[in-house]
Amino acid sequence: MKKYLYICAVNLIVLTLAAQEFQLGFEPAYTSYVSGEPVVVKMELLNTGRELVQVAPGAGSDLLMVEVSLNDRYSNLPLLTTAPFCKSFTLKPGRKFSTKIELDKWFSLLKNGKYFAKLIFVHGGNRYESVKKSFDVVSGMPVKEGVQMFVSDDKLKRVFKLVHWPRSRSERLFLRIKDEPTGSVWDTIDLGQFLKTSDPKLDIASNGEVTVVHRATQDVFFWTVLWSLPRTLEIAERNQLLDPEVSASQRVRTLYGDTVEDGPVNPEAKPWWKFW
Repeated sequence: MKKYLYICAVNLIVLTLAAQEFQLGFEPAYTSYVSGEPVVVKMELLNTGRELVQVAPGAGSDLLMVEVSLNDRYSNLPLLTTAPFCKSFTLKPGRKFSTKIELDKWFSLLKNGKYFAKLIFVHGGNRYESVKKSFDVVSGMPVKEGVQMFVSDDKLKRVFKLVHWPRSRSERLFLRIKDEPTGSVWDTIDLGQFLKTSDPKLDIASNGEVTVVHRATQDVFFWTVLWSLPRTLEIAERNQLLDPEVSASQRVRTLYGDTVEDGPVNPEAKPWWKFW
């Protein structure tokens, strides 16, 4: 019995010393993400041991990877790709490796719910794990919706949904984009701070130009322009605008230039006014 206890104690000491050889960090950028939004996380590996770490995906024995589960902590999600979670690197004793990735590029994170994730490091046949972290995926509170049809593809329909959700002690507006009937989901765009008492404007032009203008504060607007084509979608322009009707004259000069005269501004000369 004493011999058995001695062996257990020795094994426990060995495992404790092994666990101290590496320190793993895994931290999501936010506690909640809107469905379709890139899920940015930070991964860190600190080599506190005496051995050299060589992570070379597909070539070396050292491996850095992530495991994710939805709601059920013990049922891991399958990978969408076999691409490595990080580039190759060598880590000397006492040095740290740190990187950020978009976790949704490896796992399907579109369903609403609570996700659990942890960083895994395999070295010398031993497995090391970070503390498990959680984050929520939500649909957001609906605000407005628009649909884009395509002349070149009459079967394709692109749905734009404006939703809002709290983050960092402020309300923010998000643009969710999904194609029907294919079900393809484009990256959800964080449009910035949002004043809930003001109705945002969504304009979808026939040439594929999609414009969103929303009020961030009482005298500040955000203006976002996207080019939406059947196979591509990209942000073309993002600007911050000041409302001439409620801003001081000096702020108006900042927006429109030093040549602006004090007094009323002609709305017809400012195209973004057409949204109000």
